Amino acid sequence: MVTEQRQKIPHKLIISIILISTFLFTFNQFLLITAFPTIMQEFSINATQVQWLTTSFLLTTIVFIPMSGYLTSRFSSRALVLFSLACLVSGTIVGIFASTFMLLILSRVIQAIGAGIMLPLVQTILLAVFPKEKQGFAMGLLGCVINVAPASAPSIAGIVIDLYNWTALFWIMLSLSVVALVFAYLFMKNVTEQQAAKLDPLSLCLSGIGFTSILFGMSNISVLGFTHWSVLASLAIGGMMLATFIKRQLNLQFPVLNLRIFKKMAFLISTALIFINIMLLLSMETILPMFSQDVLGTSAFLSGFLLVPGTIILSIVSLISGHLFDQYGGRILAMGGFSSILVSTILFSTIGMESSPYMIMIYFCFFMFGTGLTLMPLVSIGVESLSTAEIPHGAAIVNTVRQFGMAFGIVFLTTIISVTTNQMEAPYEVAAFWGTRYAFYVMIACSLLGICLSFLVKGKQRLTVKEDRGEVVNG
Repeated sequence: MVTEQRQKIPHKLIISIILISTFLFTFNQFLLITAFPTIMQEFSINATQVQWLTTSFLLTTIVFIPMSGYLTSRFSSRALVLFSLACLVSGTIVGIFASTFMLLILSRVIQAIGAGIMLPLVQTILLAVFPKEKQGFAMGLLGCVINVAPASAPSIAGIVIDLYNWTALFWIMLSLSVVALVFAYLFMKNVTEQQAAKLDPLSLCLSGIGFTSILFGMSNISVLGFTHWSVLASLAIGGMMLATFIKRQLNLQFPVLNLRIFKKMAFLISTALIFINIMLLLSMETILPMFSQDVLGTSAFLSGFLLVPGTIILSIVSLISGHLFDQYGGRILAMGGFSSILVSTILFSTIGMESSPYMIMIYFCFFMFGTGLTLMPLVSIGVESLSTAEIPHGAAIVNTVRQFGMAFGIVFLTTIISVTTNQMEAPYEVAAFWGTRYAFYVMIACSLLGICLSFLVKGKQRLTVKEDRGEVVNG
């Protein structure tokens, strides 16, 4: 039994292994953002094309995350952690020796296979290890890792790029991932129970083709235009595939993703807010370094360094947000967080071409405060509304939404910038400035939508879990 195993397993060691591994995956996911201008010059590609280094990573994770329920049931948590880290090591080696842009994308895909397995797995392991009364703290701890890692990656990468080159980033990741793999091999234990499980390959194909087609179509808008047949065809195929996927999940006895849990309003609202929040987070972390270098003329190091204070604030707020959630509930935190994000996006839209780059640093602090205040409490709101049996599916859905939100935000907002720079008859710096400002206007609208949806979040309430029945009811 899992409860009997918990008494024998060195929890702190297991928690350290999975959090370190998760940090490496999320850190690696955004490590190349600061290097995008350099990679664009070296491989002669545009802003939309270079985003596929991140988009391909996200799309691959979207394919594998829905498999997490099956993989967790079929294989031990130890085996999954080791396989994930092995993918990270292998993909990093390919990246070191990549001589073409396509090989560089291949390296990201291999790395992302491991990330697609690890990201939902870490939540399942934490919920298995921590007792119910400490799971809020566990989610806050996880939030600190998955929020701080992507925010710190650009600043650290900027230092490395200025001192060496972008390939040095892969050497750093290789050394860290090898150490993590050895550490996991020696000390990782299994904390989950294996049982019979079924996998529906057709569902995976439908979701993979659907998400890829939509993002591929959107990414080509800047090059071919919205009315081009390939753009419209990609969007139409993607929409049909996802619609078929949803219908199939609702009819299968053992779905890949149990979409029926969206009938629970708390889970539906929290997931929608997570999508908006994570879309804004990654988009801002992607746009700001490029804006800083291309428009304000800063170095790669400074463009990354400007994000450091916000990263520190995010780490602090993420750690305490779980305790704030226990005291004040989700509605106040969601409204307060999205209000802070709204203020920051409005301030970003006022930055001019002659403005000090340190204004980015100040405004980014407001943005990250709001992000840290909302993201993991929103996850807790969704989890609390689910039964014990539904939690693995809930974790898979939330992580799928997170990854697609990241990819969607990058493609959508960088497309706005690319279309503006291609169509505006002005110097590149001027066109990039206006394209980024238009992107900030879209972010303002998304922040307002987040505030409106926050009103639908229930206030503070106590929940009682009936373990024997696997139900969660209001106390």
